[in-house]
Amino acid sequence: MSIRLSSANTAGQPGGYEAPPGVARAIDLQVPMPLAIANLKLDSSSPLPIHQQISQGIRTAVWSQQLSPGALLPTIKDLAQHLGVARNTIALAYVHLVDEGLCVSNTRRGTRVALDNPSLCPEEGRLETSGPSAATFSAAFNARHALETRVNRVSGGVPFALFASDPVLYPRTKLGRRLADKFMRAPMAFLSRGETSRNVHFQKSIAAYLRNTRGISCDPDQVVAVSGLESALNLIARVLLDPGDCVAVEDPTMDVVHSAFSLARAQMYPLPGDSQGANPSRMKGPPARLICVSPSVGFPFGAQMSESRRLELLAMARAQNAIVFECDSCGELRYAGGRMKSLYGLDTDERVIHYGGFFETLGGFVNVGYLVVPRSLRDVFYEFGCRAVTSPPAPLLDAIAEFIEENEYSTHTRAVRGVYARRLDLVKRVCKDMLPGVVISEPLGGLHVVLQFDEDFDELAVSEAATAENLPVRSLSQYYQQKHWRRGVVLGFGAVSNQSIPALVKRLSQLTDEAKRTAFVPVARISG
Repeated sequence: MSIRLSSANTAGQPGGYEAPPGVARAIDLQVPMPLAIANLKLDSSSPLPIHQQISQGIRTAVWSQQLSPGALLPTIKDLAQHLGVARNTIALAYVHLVDEGLCVSNTRRGTRVALDNPSLCPEEGRLETSGPSAATFSAAFNARHALETRVNRVSGGVPFALFASDPVLYPRTKLGRRLADKFMRAPMAFLSRGETSRNVHFQKSIAAYLRNTRGISCDPDQVVAVSGLESALNLIARVLLDPGDCVAVEDPTMDVVHSAFSLARAQMYPLPGDSQGANPSRMKGPPARLICVSPSVGFPFGAQMSESRRLELLAMARAQNAIVFECDSCGELRYAGGRMKSLYGLDTDERVIHYGGFFETLGGFVNVGYLVVPRSLRDVFYEFGCRAVTSPPAPLLDAIAEFIEENEYSTHTRAVRGVYARRLDLVKRVCKDMLPGVVISEPLGGLHVVLQFDEDFDELAVSEAATAENLPVRSLSQYYQQKHWRRGVVLGFGAVSNQSIPALVKRLSQLTDEAKRTAFVPVARISG
């Protein structure tokens, strides 16, 4: 019910509305009240008494859901002043509503709409709800496609969750202190530096860090801050890809990569990998606009691309005039293998975009990453990043920059790398004991391991059964584009404590045995 205040009454005239028609006085309302009551319309010429008009207006607002269950009604004094009527009139209206069970009254909590209204049945004055049904709209193609190709996202506290790190290893004291200091500062301290999406302090610290650790020589303004890998992929797809463009994607790879390029309506072609990472000589399809690889730590097998193959990949990109996206999300969690220059560091004609992040090393609540883009693309990446991607907050970027500059980040990564390397050894040892006959991958880095079974293994059944028990292992096949010949599951070990690993692997072994028994139920022979 549309409710509007347009009438006034002479205070002191209890129980009725005595002001002559057309006489109104403006009331400067200071006390906030629900809009449905603030706009209440009273009619002095109506045969219905004023207190019944008020109760009916509130009743209609409740029935039409303008007042939600539990909504607080104005005090008798405030509503009487607002409507220009006597307090007894408001009190009488509230009494009727409470008697009906539509409202409840409490001396300390005031009068509220009842949480369970027994009187929501048609009565005199109730708004009818039999009108036209609500309009329905279909989402755009990209939105519908995103629902159909969901990316598996699991909170970090769940055992075997992929990419999740151990929250116990978060640098609470050193980084936490810096974050608290930055967020306690006045916002103008950051805004005064200029546009917050270009955090010069963060850009300089990342550029210096990459020069020392990855062999990347770049200007600070080539560094673009993003909110994690998914944000980086979406930004790259928006800036570089038109519908129908060819993208060569390392196979297998993360489902978030498939999702981002599929949403951009690109044509994806597999770039098969082996023990040395993606193999350019096995690439099929037309010339690529973009080549997507993870040379430091591949997913899910944790392979490292050799330097000779990196040079071969750059030569192929040069021949096809393609841009290379180098995903280095787990570069700090490399447990074996020599330190090599990144693809960006080996590139001589600026066709590589490098991605790095802090999700795996600092935890999921520090979902900060960065792109290093070619000089020819930095302006468009910056401009489109402002429009299409949510950048991390400036205080967070400032705290991470200091954390890196004081060498605290390097110390932290060395410590967590040792913890995860020992945990990986424990996972492999327990899996060998409890899952006989299973081939276990030997990743050179990362927070995940692959368990490969024989051809008759029902990976989907095991994955679904484990996920139902809050053990989100993933089927290996979902990360492939092309047909593969080994079946298995991928599990993360970052968020699993050492003490719980044996029990969790034992339960996974039981689920695997149950799936095998179900798959080989003997079928009775039918005689004709």
